[in-house]
This record gives sequence, structure tokens and C-alpha cells, in this order.
Amino acid sequence: MSDTASSAKRKRMDLDPAETLTPTRSKIWMPYGDIILQAESTQFRVNRDVLAQQSSVFKDMFSIPQPPNELTVEGCPIVHMLDTAKDWELLLGVLYDPFQHKDALPFDVLASMLRLMKYEITIAVENATQRIHHEFPEQLDDWDGCESDLTKIEPREEVVADLLNLVYECGITTSIPTVAFCCLRGKLKLEGLLKGLQRPDKSRIILPDEIKQTMAIATERIIDSQHRIFGWLDNDRVIPHVFCTTPSHCTQSLRTMRRAIVLDENDKARYFGLDLWDDEWSDGMCSACGEATKEAFATSHKQFWESLPSFFGFPEWKDLRDVN
Repeated sequence: MSDTASSAKRKRMDLDPAETLTPTRSKIWMPYGDIILQAESTQFRVNRDVLAQQSSVFKDMFSIPQPPNELTVEGCPIVHMLDTAKDWELLLGVLYDPFQHKDALPFDVLASMLRLMKYEITIAVENATQRIHHEFPEQLDDWDGCESDLTKIEPREEVVADLLNLVYECGITTSIPTVAFCCLRGKLKLEGLLKGLQRPDKSRIILPDEIKQTMAIATERIIDSQHRIFGWLDNDRVIPHVFCTTPSHCTQSLRTMRRAIVLDENDKARYFGLDLWDDEWSDGMCSACGEATKEAFATSHKQFWESLPSFFGFPEWKDLRDVN
């Protein structure tokens, strides 16, 4: 066998399994494109200028002269990407049609924009990161001003579990405490996070064992911290107030308030530390006790926020930094 034949045989044997499949043309196929990106067995015909303008990595790549005998498709050289075809299809869709998602962004698109951050497509990374920071901020005032539902990311019941995986994977550390807390206080619960959750398409969200362990430990820390920080709900430290006009009545109202704050509709412990104050909680109290409980709640609310990162094994808020 000639050296050429042996070399060719070795090349065929060394091919990635995806490359042995017949490439398929994606829906992103620009008629005036001058470069082919191939991810897995899917090819995308795109424009170098578009990629180079958005990505310093591609700009540098395209500045290097290519060998004259390289493989081409319709006259366009092929660049093999070591990423999923799905991620590239979603990211390129954003680059070529940036106005298709003017409001809430689907999670899969958001994830692709971040998973491909190694290509330094700044506009995509910043857009995705800003959306996550908007929904899950690192300042208490911003958190208290957030809508109850997601507004920059398309909401679905289990999307916070997907987001938890994503912020860990992509190093968006400043949002991990609030994303993790939302996973626990919502309908997902710790049991669902440990067993795995089902998406609408029947696929499952599986958290890495390390994150599962972190969430399990955080559960105990949160319950203990709430009991300690909001301890005034269980004693007479705040109520009755020194200027209370109806001590016995206000003391009874405090018990009703505690039940409303601490327990859910099934009389199980809630994760309430980041809840906003509800004026209905102090209904029935005299004005002095009503104001006292509101002030005590605000103080405890702030203290709980300051402790939040520690529940998940992180330092104080001021020391958190995003990796990217």
C-alpha cells in the first residue's frame, strides 16, 4: 500500500463520527455567504464580514491565509466547529435576525448565546447576561423591584432549574444565589430538583451531583436562618409595641401574621425571606404595632438578603464576580 493510500486511510479512520455523516444544509444558508460553518453534521452558509464584525475570534481566524487546496462547498471554505448544531443555529439566528426576540428570549436561545461565549461574540454574551442579571440581580432594591414573573426570559414552570444549570456552567456567579433560591421557593421544590424535572418536550433537567448537594445543604441553612432572623415573629420582642393600645389583640394578630408569612396553604414551611411586605399581614393591629412589624420585617428582609450567598457556599455579595 502506498504512503498516500495509508495516509488517506488514517485520515478516514480519524474522522469524527459526525463528519462521516452526509452533511445537511441548515435553514441558515445565505446566498451571498462566503464561509461554511459545520457543527456536527450540519452546515451553515454565512458571511465572514458578519462574523468578523461581531467576534474578535473569527476576525483573527479570517486574517490567517488558508491553504489553497482546502475543501469547499459551493466555492466556500469549510470551518468545523466543535459545538452542537443546535447552539450554532440559534446563535446565528440571533445575529442575522436580531429583532425576532425583542422582548422575552426563549431559554434555548439564551443558553446558546452563553455557551458559545468562547468565540467572544460580545453583543450576544452581553445581551444574554443582562437578561439574567435583570431577572436575578445582585442588589436588594433591584430584586424588590422585579416583576413576579420573568419578563426578559420566556417563563415556564421549570425554566429556573435550566437557568440554575446555565449560570453555574457559564460562571454567572452573581445570579446563582437568587436563581437557586427561586428554585427552592417555587413549585419545583428540592425533591423535584434532586430527582430531575421534565420539560414540555419531555426531556429532563438533571442537575450535577455537586449542585444537588449544594441545594440540599442550602435548604437547611435557609430554614434555620429564617427562624433566627425573623425570630421576632415568635416572641414579644417587637409586639406588643411600647405604645400599643390593644396588647392582647395585637399579640393574637401577630400569631395570625406569623402563620401567613411562615406557612404555605398546606401548613408547610415556606421560603419567605425574600418576600415583599404585605400590608394585609398587619390587619387588625393598632397603628403602633402595624408600623413596628413592618419595620422589623424590612430589617429582617435585608439581613436575609445579605446572608443569601452563604446559604449556597459563596462569599458576601460584594465579593461575587462573574467569570465571564
